[in-house]
Amino acid sequence: MYSSKLIPLVVCLGAGATWAASVTSPVSFHKDVEPILQSRCQECHRAGEIAPFPLLTYKEARPWAKAIKANVLSKNMPPWFADHQFGKFSNDRSLTEAEINTLVAWADGGAPEGDVKDAPKPRVFGAPGWNISRPDLVIGMNKPFVVKAKEEIPYQYIVIPTNFTEDKWVQQMEVRPSNRQVVHHVVIFARDPRSPWLREAKPFEPYVPPGGGKDINVFSGGGNEFLLTWAPGVVPESYPAGVAKLIKAGTDLVVQIHYTSLNQDAEDTTQIGLVFAPEKPKLRAYTMAANNVAF
Repeated sequence: MYSSKLIPLVVCLGAGATWAASVTSPVSFHKDVEPILQSRCQECHRAGEIAPFPLLTYKEARPWAKAIKANVLSKNMPPWFADHQFGKFSNDRSLTEAEINTLVAWADGGAPEGDVKDAPKPRVFGAPGWNISRPDLVIGMNKPFVVKAKEEIPYQYIVIPTNFTEDKWVQQMEVRPSNRQVVHHVVIFARDPRSPWLREAKPFEPYVPPGGGKDINVFSGGGNEFLLTWAPGVVPESYPAGVAKLIKAGTDLVVQIHYTSLNQDAEDTTQIGLVFAPEKPKLRAYTMAANNVAF
C-alpha cells in the first residue's frame, strides 16, 4: 500500500519534468533568468520591500534556485489571485508558461550564472526610498503610533489635513508604512470638504469610531472616494499620461490602518507620497466601494 504522502512528490516531479522539457537550449542567469526577475519579482524582492530576501543579483538568487522552481510551479509566486477566466488585467503579475519553463530549466540545470555580459541593465525603481517618482508632497502621520505587544488593535482612523487651497490632480501615489511587521493594511480615503464623516476625529490623532471602526458605513469610507490602499505586495497607484485622480481643495485624507501586534511593543509612522500631474488630465480616475451585505 502506497503512502498518500508520496503522491504530491510524484506529481511535483512529473510536472517539473514536463515544464523543463519544453526548454531546449541551455539556460543561464544573466541571459534568461535575470530579465524575468526584474519584471516579475524584484519589485518586492529587494531591500526595504516586503519579500524576505532580495533577488537583484546572481549571488542573491542562486541559493534560492530550488525554492524558485517550487514556487513558480505551484504558482504561489508571483502572488496573483484574480481568476484569469474573468479577464486580463494590466498589472497581472502571473508568469507566462515560457517564463515558468525558463526558471524551472535553470534550477534543473544547476542554476548556472552564464556570461555577465548578457545581463540586462539594472532595473530602476523610482526615487530613493520610493517605488514612484520623487514625490511632490509627502504627507502622513506626524508622530509614531505605538502598537502594544500581544494586543488586538482596533482599526485606527487618522485624519490628515491636506490644506490644499486649490484642486490637485495626482498621477502617482504610494503608501509607505515605517514598520511593515505590524501593518496589515492601509486604506486612504479622500474626505470631501462637505462630508460629515468622522468630523468628531481630531486631526493627526488616532481615532476609533463607535463599534471599533468596522461598521460598514465607516469601514467603506462614509461615501467618500478610495484614494489608494496598501497591503503586503500591493503596487503603488500610477496612471498613464492624461489620467489622474482628483483631490479637491479643502480635502482631508482619512487613513484607516489595521495594525497587528508582535511579542514586543512596536511603532509605526505611515506616510503617503503624491506626484502631481503636470497638467489637467483628460480622464479622472475614480475608485469607490460596492457593498452587498446580503451576499
